[in-house]
Amino acid sequence: MALSSEVADGGFAKRYSVGTGLTVSSSPSNPLRSPTLMNENSDSRPLPSRRGRFSLRQLLLAITMIALVLGNVVSILRLRKAESALAALRSESGYLSPTEDDSVAAIRAPSEIPLNYVFRVRVPEGTPFDYRLAYSTWLPKGKTQPDWYSMIAIRPGESLVTVRIAEDPRDERWKISTLVRDSGGVRRMGTTLPEAHTAIFRASHDVISTGVAGSMVTLPLGQPLRILDDRWLVGDESLLLSGDKPVNTDQIGVYAELQPIAR
Repeated sequence: MALSSEVADGGFAKRYSVGTGLTVSSSPSNPLRSPTLMNENSDSRPLPSRRGRFSLRQLLLAITMIALVLGNVVSILRLRKAESALAALRSESGYLSPTEDDSVAAIRAPSEIPLNYVFRVRVPEGTPFDYRLAYSTWLPKGKTQPDWYSMIAIRPGESLVTVRIAEDPRDERWKISTLVRDSGGVRRMGTTLPEAHTAIFRASHDVISTGVAGSMVTLPLGQPLRILDDRWLVGDESLLLSGDKPVNTDQIGVYAELQPIAR
């Protein structure tokens, strides 16, 4: 309930009320105008805060940034996985890193098959030499070079060379064979082994290997490269392991050498 009073002011009547929720006003221009009721709390109500709100553009920008970050993470993980697979593939097949144009390179690749030797060799283009791969199983007594059985051509570029000792299913004879794969196709060459050599390869003996291993080897053009030199130690030859005396007999083994021939 409100109390009111009227006071004369310059010929105009004003009414005042005492209360908590209502005010009464009159206008000099219209003294007969009915009072206007106003809510005092409506003018003092605070505006809604914008803190913690995002616009549509900000939301789209945030989604785009998150997508870019996730995309980069996925790409990095895939790249690392691909690099690991590539390293494993290079290790399995043999990888030749880039070299100068005046050198020959070779590396030995892993092989799980007994008496099966795999190499990757590279001969540069435009050299004054033709290269061939000579192979044998016999190093005669007192000599430093094996008695080469045959040779197969190695073309410029990279080649995958396989030297294998195994029984030929076509005639049931043990042979040493050489297979060369390159951009021009596949070439093969084989030689039947003597019975004495076959008996040694079919038995278990110690072996000394001094050829190309799992690390890449390079040599200047014009020099021979012994890529395979595995010697079987039979009987007294096994003393080589302790260095008691030099071998003074024929040495049976698996030999392969990359040889240059001047044009």
